[in-house]
Amino acid sequence: MDARAILFVPLMAAAWMLGTVVAALASHYFLTIVESSATAYVRNLPWKGRPFREWICDGVNWPDDLFIDYFAKMFYFAYIIGIWAGPACVFGRLVAGSSPWATLITGTAFWFFFPIGLLSSLASQSRWTPFWSGVIVAFYCRPAKTFFFYLLSAPVVAIVFLTFDLILIHSSKASVVWAIGLSPIAVLAFFIYARLIGRLGLIVSFTRPEQEKSATKPKKRKKPKKLLHAYDPVARQFGPKEVIQDDPPSFAQPSDLGSIQTPDGEVTGYGVDYDGTRAIPEEVKPARIIHTFDDEDQTPITVAPLVETAGTDRERIAAEMAKPSERELSLYLRERPTEPRNPFGAESILFLFDLKTIAPWLTLTLGLILMALIQRGLDGLRPE
Repeated sequence: MDARAILFVPLMAAAWMLGTVVAALASHYFLTIVESSATAYVRNLPWKGRPFREWICDGVNWPDDLFIDYFAKMFYFAYIIGIWAGPACVFGRLVAGSSPWATLITGTAFWFFFPIGLLSSLASQSRWTPFWSGVIVAFYCRPAKTFFFYLLSAPVVAIVFLTFDLILIHSSKASVVWAIGLSPIAVLAFFIYARLIGRLGLIVSFTRPEQEKSATKPKKRKKPKKLLHAYDPVARQFGPKEVIQDDPPSFAQPSDLGSIQTPDGEVTGYGVDYDGTRAIPEEVKPARIIHTFDDEDQTPITVAPLVETAGTDRERIAAEMAKPSERELSLYLRERPTEPRNPFGAESILFLFDLKTIAPWLTLTLGLILMALIQRGLDGLRPE
């Protein structure tokens, strides 16, 4: 038996397992960057004042999720990609057939519609909603910022597609050295594209139309129908069918009313003092007990005299402690920040230098390099 076939099967299994892990990590990192960049309430503590950078964190709020949760994000991310990549491929094939223009048309369609689908899913009540018209309305309200997003994201998407294609799909066109060198660039472009989509989602959050509340009025309770009175033909009027007993007196004592028949006999109530003339008997208060101990001298405790604070720093320190600092005021400030003029500024790249972002970047780069090495090993061991 050929040794290449023996090594090919376990290496293929390793590629599937490693690919699943890398896809789960990529989905988690991408969605985390998008959600952190789309909110204007994530703030960094050392910032001062109230500029735009105070409200938009340069880093990413990486959650401490379990690794099992990454797989759920992987299926969700694959659903969003597939629901827009599939029609884009069909459209490219229908327009250009099998020519190279089909790839360009497919990539352009995916580049245009994927942000709409992802933001629609994140802005809707259900994550499985592929399209929401409110996103189109938001784009229409901010045409300049929407155009600027597509203008910036076009080369980034091109770099992502080109690098991943050379690393994993058409691996024969790039050597191992090129694959290792392109892996960190592919991950950086992947993170920057997620950042740009998150900033576009931030613009959508400022222009999102308020969802109209359902104007369903509470159902009115049906009033019970009143029974009609009997008609007296002699008097030519309506009257009650039965004789209504006179109301009992308001302050009647139970002894004046009829007793209740029970199996144990007749039961009557107790009398009530409606006038309030009867004096309420006071309970005897217990005598006050004072406990004494042999080691006490029975002298009262005196309070120490006030300390002179004149000429000391106690008053100044107390005044500084009573006045909150700008940092404390920013922590408790509950106002909604104003919409940024340029959401795609330097902050779209500066988050890559955050220490918390470097670890995910290195992890995904290492996984992509291992995938590239396994892919080239499979190409060399593939039976002819």
